[in-house]
Amino acid sequence: MRVGWALGSFGVMVLASGCAELGTPAVSSLPPDVHARPDPHEVAEHPCMHGDVAACIAKCQGDDSQACNAAGVLFEFDGGYRSDPALASGFYQRSCDGNYAPGCNNLAWLYLRGRGVPQDPPHAMLLFMAAFDSAKLACMRGDASGCLLAGELLYEGRGVASDPAQAVAYFQRACDGGESRGCQRATEQ
Repeated sequence: MRVGWALGSFGVMVLASGCAELGTPAVSSLPPDVHARPDPHEVAEHPCMHGDVAACIAKCQGDDSQACNAAGVLFEFDGGYRSDPALASGFYQRSCDGNYAPGCNNLAWLYLRGRGVPQDPPHAMLLFMAAFDSAKLACMRGDASGCLLAGELLYEGRGVASDPAQAVAYFQRACDGGESRGCQRATEQ
């Protein structure tokens, strides 16, 4: 094994050993990136994204349908710490009432599976239909994520008749709008 000195990252001299060390990540002594943390203004603007449950609920109570859906997600998928699908269903319902397609979609899944609400597949199908209608409208208004959801509902036949060709058109529209998952789904089909 050869051992010697070499010029490493950032111009620092490091001890280089033979091939056995190749691929081993170097231990960094750099401090964590302070720019990776959101500033307080960012957290105040988007509390749901940053896990601030109280502020997220407050935004929902201010008639923000997207925040209501996000609050539902926080209570449904928190890993068990405060998981409460029944509470999540209330937030999803409020989001769906505001014609926010992901809220209707998420609530439909709860009814389909009977998580936090009684299992009711016919009601779930009505909610999937509402999600499709809202997503289609959002897509027509230029919301790429709405196009993606409309395509997924159409492709899988949730609440609407399955139409893979039309679904691909929605996926392409999502892709054209900057939604990378739309690009992926358009090429998969």
